Amino acid sequence: MSQFKNIKNLRVLQIVPQLKFGGVERGVIDILRFLNKKKIENYIFCENFNPKIIKIEEKKQVILSKNIKFKNFFNIFRSNYELKKLILKKNINLIHVSSRAPAFIFCNLIKKSENITYITSCHNPYTGSLIKKFYNSFLCKGDRVICNSNFTKKSLIDNYRLNKKKLITIPRGVDINYFNPNTLKSKSRDAYRNKLGVSNSQILITIPSRFSNWKGHLNLISLLSNQPKPILKNLKLLMFLNEDNKKQKKNILKTCSAFFYDKIIFHNPLLDMRLIYHCSDIIINNSSKPEGFGRTISESLAMNKIPIGVNHGGVREQLYNFDKKLLYKLDDQLSFNKALKYAIYLKSKNHFKGRDYVKNNYSLDTMLKSTLNVYLDV
Repeated sequence: MSQFKNIKNLRVLQIVPQLKFGGVERGVIDILRFLNKKKIENYIFCENFNPKIIKIEEKKQVILSKNIKFKNFFNIFRSNYELKKLILKKNINLIHVSSRAPAFIFCNLIKKSENITYITSCHNPYTGSLIKKFYNSFLCKGDRVICNSNFTKKSLIDNYRLNKKKLITIPRGVDINYFNPNTLKSKSRDAYRNKLGVSNSQILITIPSRFSNWKGHLNLISLLSNQPKPILKNLKLLMFLNEDNKKQKKNILKTCSAFFYDKIIFHNPLLDMRLIYHCSDIIINNSSKPEGFGRTISESLAMNKIPIGVNHGGVREQLYNFDKKLLYKLDDQLSFNKALKYAIYLKSKNHFKGRDYVKNNYSLDTMLKSTLNVYLDV
């Protein structure tokens, strides 16, 4: 295990399968940029990346595997050979893995390397069958394991019997400079709401996640459809679905009652969500499974928008100490109605303040500094 007496001695390699639009990948890029500011040599090793999320000057730090898929376990020997060459070429002394597939493939090579400090990040409460647990367990073999919430940490302790001393909770951080309502004009908000067909008197509810079964989109439609008519008549629901997915759109609309049919607004997935948060009145996280963190909660709070969410996992962890009235029980209509009614009440008061809570508890700056401290303190 390496020790770093000088921060400039660090040479970091982060490993993820792909760099796309996900929260894990965003965190990897945030760490790369933070280390660049600290003038620490660092790289990312992955299969491919979306050029929209990487700056031109950062592309030289992204090293692509040579036609090797991390999830193709028949490529283990080739993958390890490639990584070994990369470690020697760049003189890497710390590796940070943030995904299960590369943890499984590269763990033995990294652990056998005497001068490599090994850090892993766990973003979800991974469970499942014995085979699945065996596969997941490789993400727990780092010299330190960074958990994105206390909920994730407890799940690892309960399911994998890990030593608590090597588990460190660092909540996922929100860039409060980026998610800042003061940088967006009210005129742009009104113009975009008008473009979406939402009047100022209506309540725009947004579920920011891409459409999937476990994110609870269909269940949310059912919960909203059963609202009292005085509330329902003023609601609009914004959800994200690719415009070319007409079959999925048709299936979604089939689940709607005649009264709710024209309440749904479909929108193409976006990389920049600030304007959507800015336009929205209430943000909902309705995931059927507990999320390790649930970044849409802290992002909406940073934008001073009112979030409500299911009372489990990382969503509960974020909201309980802020305002537990914004939580509701999964699949419970009465509990959901109570949380939604409370959120509408907060909106009517027009003085909702969530931004300071995020600054103090879930800022990106805190996350990055804490991660660097783990690198140095191992």
